[in-house]
Amino acid sequence: MKKLIFVVFLLFYTQCAYADPMQESVAKIEASWVNTSVAAPAPERKNMFLQLADDISNVVTAFPRHAEPLILKSAILLTMAEDASSFVALGLVKQAKELLAKAIVIDPSAREGSALVTMGILYYKVPGWPIAFGDDKQAEAYLLQALEVNPDGVTSNYFYAEFLLEQGKDDQAVSYLNKAIGATLDPKHTSFKIKTKQKAKAKAALANLS
Repeated sequence: MKKLIFVVFLLFYTQCAYADPMQESVAKIEASWVNTSVAAPAPERKNMFLQLADDISNVVTAFPRHAEPLILKSAILLTMAEDASSFVALGLVKQAKELLAKAIVIDPSAREGSALVTMGILYYKVPGWPIAFGDDKQAEAYLLQALEVNPDGVTSNYFYAEFLLEQGKDDQAVSYLNKAIGATLDPKHTSFKIKTKQKAKAKAALANLS
């Protein structure tokens, strides 16, 4: 579960400069969430995350037609799952999944299709029935939708390639790894370091196939 949460954490952290009230609220809560995730001791994180979940819930209520608050709330719940027991963690993951589904209906392109990518990751990382909802076909469907939204992105290409590799479809993964490696990055964007790491992982995966 921790590996899954770490992946999702990196995926969501694409904070930008915002200009409208909704985005400003999301950015403020997101900054607190990141600081708590990175710096706060585990025993103190639970109450801090609960407060952040309440804060972003208020933003969700205030801006029901926007995907971004739903995406951030799902990220907070997924991070909370890292410190929870397996049973509680699975419940949090299921709640996050429901939020992501709502975000996708509202705007699948929000945050470069991150909700679609994360849904794909959840579907192929969590256990299948009867334990959870894991489903490789659903995972691939979401990851392919993410590629439609962001066909040249590092994240969308890398995680679909990772999925293909886990399915043993190495030959199919090569082209997506190459697209992830060749993607153009903006050094000024706050996600630059994260996507640079994803490119490095794509290079390593490709090297392993050679």
